[in-house]
Amino acid sequence: MRANRIPSSRQLVVERSPRLRASAAPALPRNGADGRRISVGLMGGSFNPAHEGHLFIARLAMRSLNLDEVWWLVSPQNPLKSQDDMAPLADRLASAHRVARDRRVRPRDLETRLGTRFTADTLVELKNRCPRMRFVWIMGADNLVGFHRWERSSSILHTLPVAIFDRPTYSIKALASRTALRFRRNRVRHRAARTLTRREPPAWVFLHSRRHPASATRIRQQRKSSV
Repeated sequence: MRANRIPSSRQLVVERSPRLRASAAPALPRNGADGRRISVGLMGGSFNPAHEGHLFIARLAMRSLNLDEVWWLVSPQNPLKSQDDMAPLADRLASAHRVARDRRVRPRDLETRLGTRFTADTLVELKNRCPRMRFVWIMGADNLVGFHRWERSSSILHTLPVAIFDRPTYSIKALASRTALRFRRNRVRHRAARTLTRREPPAWVFLHSRRHPASATRIRQQRKSSV
């Protein structure tokens, strides 16, 4: 089997946003710098609001992928989502801290601190600031369906291994998506998921598991109807 190859650091820099330079944020822990040698799952999103489904996936990821921690990267504003009905970042970050009832789950506002807008740039920054960590990007099957629309989505898959967790009604569409088909040779078998953090990207796994019914959209709708 041909070994997966990771792009050189020079290639990764070329794929950064044309207008974005390396973050000027000091290399401090609050800005993502961390010298520990651990495995960390990264869950990005609006968390509008954070809910039990997020915690369910974080704990499932730690078990399934053999992770030490999961970081929730609370985005200032998802470029693919409307600002309508988007709660302020401070409120969404606070909701994440309330829901994350596990010391291994760490809500963070690193995109704000680093000044990055796109996931591709945030991941490069974190790899530079945490050279001893093994990261894996975590997302739901619904995100895989439209992943090709993300800014430099290919760069993301060449930067970190990726774990996709099944979501209700999305399995078939996700596995037939443009990204899944393009990177089908880099898919890791479910039973080898615990080795994902040690694999060179591109490498991804699709995890079928018990699904959690919580939905941020449904929570917002319920809040509106109760007013």
